[in-house]
Amino acid sequence: MAVTDISLDRAYLAAIWLETLFYGMNIVLFFSCMFVLVVRRRTPRVNTFLVGIAVAMFCFSTCHVFLGFYRLIMGFIVLRDQPGGPAAFFSDVSIPANVAKVGLHTVNSIIGDSVVVWRCFLVWGRDWKMCAIPILLVCGSAICGFGQTVFFARGQRYHSAFAHPLVLWNGSLFSLSLATNVVVTGLVALRVWYMLRLCGGTANFRYWRVLVTVVESGMIYSVALICEVTLYFLGLNSFYIVYDPIGQLTGIVPTMIIVLAALEMTTNDITSRMTKSQRSGPRFRSGITATTATTDETHTIPLDTMVFADGVSTFRERKTIIPTVTFEDPHRQTDTLDLKRAEQGGDGAGDV
Repeated sequence: MAVTDISLDRAYLAAIWLETLFYGMNIVLFFSCMFVLVVRRRTPRVNTFLVGIAVAMFCFSTCHVFLGFYRLIMGFIVLRDQPGGPAAFFSDVSIPANVAKVGLHTVNSIIGDSVVVWRCFLVWGRDWKMCAIPILLVCGSAICGFGQTVFFARGQRYHSAFAHPLVLWNGSLFSLSLATNVVVTGLVALRVWYMLRLCGGTANFRYWRVLVTVVESGMIYSVALICEVTLYFLGLNSFYIVYDPIGQLTGIVPTMIIVLAALEMTTNDITSRMTKSQRSGPRFRSGITATTATTDETHTIPLDTMVFADGVSTFRERKTIIPTVTFEDPHRQTDTLDLKRAEQGGDGAGDV
């Protein structure tokens, strides 16, 4: 059964429309990230490293959407009367604007993948062994990405991104990037599920923690990459509808992870708070009082001032804490009084 495809010019127009929507989300998220990292920061100093990464990804995303609009205007307005029309213009991969766009996409993708790997590194307790394979995959993606950019710049005779020499570079890049995100997503999701289940069981695994898991692991980006790779290897022009918006997702997903880390809403923070609450045990609210009845009177003692004895492990230690109570026989007391009176009476008779 043949798969129905759309023309290249229509695919590119739909791709730019979707990319602008994602760019609007990227703008809101970027300024929210700056507000959290700079204005409402929880550290004495601004984390220049995270701020620099967020600014760099936003700048690359902005340049990416700007180049997309430039190609849109050139293809549909300036060069629309050229032989082949807009479809021929968009199929030429060696146009400088397209080469620059591919290069920016590669750089932003590498930065985004590195942020996801960094999150995996932190989630697994700073264990580099768990991140060895993702790091190698990121390095492979960088090599294929920059190689793809150079090949696009020199490939003036290729008028399709689905040409066989280009498929080798594109396929390698997309596959390595997908493998990186699938591996990291699996590692982070597994660790998150294990930590939350260890702390409170499935009862504490609420829906908002599932959302945190999805964002923190970069699962959104992985799903988009699966669609991209599938459409590309099928040779469909619909591939562009996913490819261009991914240029914004490469900045959105890492920025969301940075915001979670700045707001202390990551898995490590949630698990730490749950562990502390379990260790502290039951607490009483301030202002609540307990009434203690005694033999003399009834008085109120604030719970904040009450001292609870520690647990006693042995019976001998418990015996030393329990106060000793002596019970006396009333008949024995009466016999003792009669004996004393008899002795006093005998003494008085002798004196007389």
